[in-house]
Amino acid sequence: MNRISLTIYLAVFWLLTESSGAETVMFSTKLIHRFSEEVKALGVSKNRNATSWPAKKSFEYYQVLLSSDVQKQKMKTGPQFQMLFPSQGSKTMSLGNDFGWLHYTWIDIGTPNVSFLVALDAGSDLLWIPCDCVRCAPLSASYYNSLDRNLNEYSPSASSTSKHLSCSHRLCDLGTSCQNPKQPCPYTIDYYTENTSSSGLLVEDILHLISGGDNALKNSVQASVIIGCGMKQSGGYLDGVAPDGLIGLGLGEISVPSLLAKAGLIRNSFSMCFDEDDSGRIFFGDQGPATQQSTSFLASNGKYITYIIGVETCCIGSSCLKQTIFKAIVDSGSSFTFLPKDIYETIAAEFDRQVNDTITSFEGYPWKYCYKSSSQRLPKLPSVKLMFPQNNSFVANNPVFVIYGTPVGFP
Repeated sequence: MNRISLTIYLAVFWLLTESSGAETVMFSTKLIHRFSEEVKALGVSKNRNATSWPAKKSFEYYQVLLSSDVQKQKMKTGPQFQMLFPSQGSKTMSLGNDFGWLHYTWIDIGTPNVSFLVALDAGSDLLWIPCDCVRCAPLSASYYNSLDRNLNEYSPSASSTSKHLSCSHRLCDLGTSCQNPKQPCPYTIDYYTENTSSSGLLVEDILHLISGGDNALKNSVQASVIIGCGMKQSGGYLDGVAPDGLIGLGLGEISVPSLLAKAGLIRNSFSMCFDEDDSGRIFFGDQGPATQQSTSFLASNGKYITYIIGVETCCIGSSCLKQTIFKAIVDSGSSFTFLPKDIYETIAAEFDRQVNDTITSFEGYPWKYCYKSSSQRLPKLPSVKLMFPQNNSFVANNPVFVIYGTPVGFP
């Protein structure tokens, strides 16, 4: 740039008022530029440092003007949302049978930060981790085939940014059972899996995150979240499922996405995507590409308590079946899609008709629709498509799974 020019306009504003039989009255006010000699003199008279005054047309002069304009633009356009992901990266992973076939990611909590390998669960709300353990799963890497380092236990007293949630806090569900409203808030969560639960105390602490998408500048973000200090676990949580904690991604106010959104850090959304090798990534605040299809969540008894979607019909190949309307919970903690029995039988029977192959039973396999095949002759497989409102759809890319050396099975 060869020349930088900046024109400042000084203006006079008129306020005109008229009344019957009265003269027009004019009021005026003089606008003075912030870097004018008049304002500079005013600053000197108040013992401010005149030497820090930016020289006109200098780099500092334009820098201050730009900084002010940027702040004003933010005020006009509202909060600037971003995408966030855990400070150790957005990568998620499945660790196989050792860890109950759930998806996991590493997160950092507290000051100084401590790392935890937490399961990702869209079917619950609370982020809890093993803490001041009375009954927790083993945390040594020697107990697990998939780990190359020990898991950690959290202690609120070891974090300078930790504080207990009191029984009087509005997010303390068990507050009415407390003897004193100032005492730490207890929690107990019973999960759908039989005899599986976590209990302890609720605390507030820092969750360490990174901002930015694939091409954005990365910055660290410290977000205050509510954490379950999981002192006692039971059932699957003692047998290898989520031994180092679980992050609830549900719709409740206490979930991490909800807390980040309420703090103005993100839009109230997140994305969790998985590759064919079971690895994936998670982003808080991600709304996906503008071209993607979507469907609305449904209320349960008038409340949005979990991710419920409604399917209007199911199509097998070009045949869209009647009476295949159903509602389903979107749950990252489940491996298969489970349908109402009558709808499953209708879909499976039509799928079998279009496969046009012989069903074979195999001892020890729980699936009704299995087909014996060979690498030279795979059966012709129809597409499976779920139809949502407004003609949106989801196509199952792999409607069958292949077990090599054994049958092809339709779940």
